This record gives sequence, C-alpha cells and structure tokens, in this order.
Amino acid sequence: MKKKLSKMKNKKRNYNKLNTALESIFLIIILILIAIFIIGLIPSKKKGEPVDTYNFNNTVKEYFRVNNRVIYLYNIDELNITYEESKLSFKDYLTKFNDDLEAAFKNMEESLKVKSALRDGGTVIYETKDNHLFNEDLTIIKCHTSDGNEDIYFGKNMNAVNAFKDGACGKNYFEDKEFSRVYTLSNIKDLGIKEGSVYNPETDTTEVKMSHYYELTIKDENGKTVTLERVMDDDSRKSLIKGKDYTFYFENKYGELIKNDIEDIVNKCTIKKIVLRED
Repeated sequence: MKKKLSKMKNKKRNYNKLNTALESIFLIIILILIAIFIIGLIPSKKKGEPVDTYNFNNTVKEYFRVNNRVIYLYNIDELNITYEESKLSFKDYLTKFNDDLEAAFKNMEESLKVKSALRDGGTVIYETKDNHLFNEDLTIIKCHTSDGNEDIYFGKNMNAVNAFKDGACGKNYFEDKEFSRVYTLSNIKDLGIKEGSVYNPETDTTEVKMSHYYELTIKDENGKTVTLERVMDDDSRKSLIKGKDYTFYFENKYGELIKNDIEDIVNKCTIKKIVLRED
C-alpha cells in the first residue's frame, strides 16, 4: 500500500513538473511572438536611404556669417575642405578668397554636381561628385531667392525637400497634390473669345480651342497680388464678385515642390474650382 501511495505521489510530482515545464515553454513562445511583432512594427531602412531620423529644425545650426550671408551645417560638427593639398576649416578656406563667398564657391563647383534648381530666383541644390573636397558625401543648398535670401546649407544625409518644407532659404515649401487657399478677388477683366489651351478634367488632357477668357486679379492676406487668365462660361463669371473672398481649390498634378506663396502656387498649380467663402 505504501509503495502504491509513493508511486502515486511520484506521478503527481512528475505531472506537476511537466505542467510547469509546459507553462514555461508556452510563456517563452508568447514572449518570442511578442518580440517578433514589435520588430515588425519598426520600419526598415532601404539601402541608400539616410541613416538619421530627419528633423531639420532640431539638427541644423548656424556655422558663421559672412557679408550678411549665413552658412548653416546639418548633421556636421565642423566643415573642413581640402584646398591646395591642405585640409582647412571652411572659415580659413574663405580667407584665401578675402571672404568672397562667390569666388570661394566658384572654386568648388568643379567638384560638385547640380542635383536640381528651383524657380524661386536661382536656388540650386548640389551634391559632391567625389570626396576630394570634403572627405564625405554632402548635399549643398545654395539659396538665391527672389526676396534676397543667399544663405548656404551644407548637410550630411540631408533631405533637401524636407529642408525647404522646414524653412531652408527662408521659405515654407510643400508638395501637397491637392490643397486650397483663400484669396480676395480684386478685379475681373473680360478678355473676350480667343484660341488657347484648355485643360479638360474629364479626359485629363489639354485641348486647343476657342474659349471665353477672363483676367482675374487675386490678392492674398498680405496684400500681394497676382493676375491670371481663366476660361469661364457665363454662369461661372456671374458667380464672381469683385472684392469678395473666395476659396481657390488647387491641384499640384506632378507633386512639384511649391513655395507657400501666391505667385508660386498660381504659376505651378491648376485651379480646379473657385467657391465663394461664407462669412
């Protein structure tokens, strides 16, 4: 009888041990699955993408000023350049050109390639062709805006589009495909019927035909005015009243980088509709 009880106790102990082992294994599996799930939530970086998390305003810093122009650094502690086989700070490099920033930059241009240019007065985005000058790959934004901003940005892993959106060159840029702005209609002028290219939204094509054109002068909240031509039928024309505020709905069809400025918006985007703003 005692042996039988002993066997039963042993079986119970073994059973409890087995249950404990199974519970531990189950817990480990659950923890592994949770870890896999969490890792899956972390976005992966594709090869060639910048390694840093982009935050232009928190990362860019003023390097120094020369002749009312500011040199900014992004993701760089010190800007060094190779000149005449010597490694110099960019500040010392400028002294070789009597602090003439244009002359110093012109001397660098052979080692740079133009990535793109903006229609804002002449801003150019450069990339280094090789590591001859700076010993690392850099993006350079050389501002030349119509309102006089001529600052220069040197950056490592710098996304130029985000830089402009966050205020580089003193501007606020965006690339929304569809958006709206409120403008005041200052004047309407009848230009009569003439031949011109008219966008047909139904077919997504541009057609050349005779249409009734009107010249609209619109004004933003800062008082800046822009004049544009628009094809309208009689009902559309009658719905527009000089001096009233209207919501203009725009389409940025090709996703261009647009300056948050009435002139740039009107020049680069298509007006889809104009709606009287309710007070």
